[in-house]
Amino acid sequence: MAWRRTAVAWSLLLTILAGGLDAGEWAAVRRVADGDTIELADGRWVRYLGIDAPEIDHAAGTAQPFGFEARARNREWVGSRRVRLEFDLERYDAYGRTLAYVFLPDGAMVNEALLQAGLAFCLAKRPNVKHEERLLRAQRQAMESRRGIWREWREAPGRYVGSRNSRRFHRHDCPEAKRILPKNRVVFATRWEAHWAGYSPSRECQPDAAIPFEPTPSPWPPPR
Repeated sequence: MAWRRTAVAWSLLLTILAGGLDAGEWAAVRRVADGDTIELADGRWVRYLGIDAPEIDHAAGTAQPFGFEARARNREWVGSRRVRLEFDLERYDAYGRTLAYVFLPDGAMVNEALLQAGLAFCLAKRPNVKHEERLLRAQRQAMESRRGIWREWREAPGRYVGSRNSRRFHRHDCPEAKRILPKNRVVFATRWEAHWAGYSPSRECQPDAAIPFEPTPSPWPPPR
């Protein structure tokens, strides 16, 4: 009945306004900066929540391993398209960028897809952990299947120290590791173990920069 449909519609609207359901917003993508950052047509910058793609040094034209591949995949999937932005508890980061989970019209989450393809690390930073389990599950699938970053994994000797607060980890001899408060400190025997737990390497402890190259395009969706 019409009155019942109207009641349901009002109930849904009140739920959204109360914060019980994040309807998000639709926006057009102007360009893709790297594997986890895009610029919207209205000039806003968006940083993908829950992931950390390999860094690109735009001035030098170099990147960490798989940095250029991550940007290429991100560009294939969202470049010049309309996407839906879904938010978590924090709307902006320290640089003023909008923090969001990015969805395609077919419902696929790009943050998750990059993890599934092995082109980003899982990094669910509190308090923005709405999809933490989903994203970590995607990374573990890529690790088990040896996709992307995990394809030819090499371990370096030594222990690693992570922070439960930032979800970052460092080599045990890194000066930053010594600054982690005891209550937040967690020790991993290998980098693999740290990633499996959902921690991402600090910038000081990530791989060295690589020579740029043209990655081979891959279709949507990524392999599962």
